[in-house]
Amino acid sequence: MQTQPSTSSDQIPPSPASGHSPFIPYHTTKHRVTKGRYITSNDPRGYIPVYEYPLNNQWVMMDVDDGYVLWTGIWKALGNAKADIVKMIESQPELESQLRRVRGGYLKIQGTWMPYEVALRLARR
Repeated sequence: MQTQPSTSSDQIPPSPASGHSPFIPYHTTKHRVTKGRYITSNDPRGYIPVYEYPLNNQWVMMDVDDGYVLWTGIWKALGNAKADIVKMIESQPELESQLRRVRGGYLKIQGTWMPYEVALRLARR
C-alpha cells in the first residue's frame, strides 16, 4: 500500500531560505520547483522532505536536509532503463557506501539516492 505524500504546492521562493541546507534550487520563471514531504519508514525522520521537479515524465528530487538526489529519477528522465542503474553502480563499487536505497512506500521516492556531487559527476559522464 502506498502512502499519499504530504506536499506543498507553493513554489520555492526566489531568494534562498535561511534554512540549514546549502542546497537551494534556483528559481526561474521557466521551471516550477516545488517542495514536498513524503512519508517513508525507510528514513529515521519518518519522511523525506524534497525539492522536486518534473522532467520527461519523471521526478527529479533533492532531499532538502542533506542534498541527496534521487538518481533513479535523473537516470530515467535521460531515457535510460531503471535496471541499468544496478549495472552502473556495480561497475563503481566505491559508490556503494554513499548510496541510500528507498524501497517500498510511495512510488515517487523509491530508488537510489546519492549525494549531489556524486550525481553531478555521474551525470556529466
